[in-house]
Amino acid sequence: MEGFRTTYSTALVVSGSGDARTEIKDCLKDVFSGFIEADDGLNAIRAFVEKRPGFIVIDAGIEDISSFSFISTIRNLSDGRDVPIMLVSERESLKGDLACPGLGASDFVVRPFSKEELGARVTTLMRTRMLMEELKEKNALLERLSITDELTGLYNRRYFYKTVKEQMTLAERHNWRAAFLTIDIDFFKRINDTYGHSTGDAVLRKAGLLLNSCKREGELLARFGGEEFVMCLVNTDPASALLAAERFRRLFKQHDFSAPNCPGLRLTVSIGIAMRPQNEAAGIEDILNAADHAMYRSKTEGRDRVSVYEWQTVGAHIQTALPAPA
Repeated sequence: MEGFRTTYSTALVVSGSGDARTEIKDCLKDVFSGFIEADDGLNAIRAFVEKRPGFIVIDAGIEDISSFSFISTIRNLSDGRDVPIMLVSERESLKGDLACPGLGASDFVVRPFSKEELGARVTTLMRTRMLMEELKEKNALLERLSITDELTGLYNRRYFYKTVKEQMTLAERHNWRAAFLTIDIDFFKRINDTYGHSTGDAVLRKAGLLLNSCKREGELLARFGGEEFVMCLVNTDPASALLAAERFRRLFKQHDFSAPNCPGLRLTVSIGIAMRPQNEAAGIEDILNAADHAMYRSKTEGRDRVSVYEWQTVGAHIQTALPAPA
């Protein structure tokens, strides 16, 4: 049930006794806004799967399955690993079973208990659960920030190297071709010098969005720094890599990068391509450097074009592909 969020304000109360369920609900009516009731373990599991309550109170006396089996089943569900579970029993001896790894109850209360005791224990568990969720969200945010370029929202250099290393391992195993593209915005310094760095930043954000909207599945895109972007295309051939590069070149040339202080702004890019050589040992840095060499050849030969780096047994040369008519 992707996208179905746990309802933290609702508790599932499981007991074969209606009076016991009523007693528990009365104690917790100030803690939860709603309750789901189940009179046995199987109905309780079904209710949890369908309605995703944020808390479970289970009476140790349910008859169809043991409380141990019920809790173990919940814990084995992806959405039940962290849900707080309060076990209620009339036997103090069961308290020691909380240490059993297969049980997994969050807390234990023995009858007779007061409303205040149960309410306080449940509130503590809920507070702990929410703090854990907040911590997970913050850790997820930190992870996203660590792999994302702050300005453009694209992947950063760190993530690119990590992922490309994995992709190159896969490419070598299956003998796939792979292409590296370096994409550099032409005359970008003029934008900063003429219109200011805030406009330059806005242009880079638009460029990132534009590239990201045009890239296809399997094409890894990242901002390497400044006005340079890099891509890796796995399981592709030179002709397909050239077509992809031409797609990005035309996209830039045809796009309107206008800003309030620079209407009618148009940009071009210089692109370099380097294929992963199949008959020579070449690391990721070697291939990126080769793509950079090809990109700089595009610059020196007039910009707004794509150049392809050709590997040879001795040395290498660069073959320039002239841009097609706009």
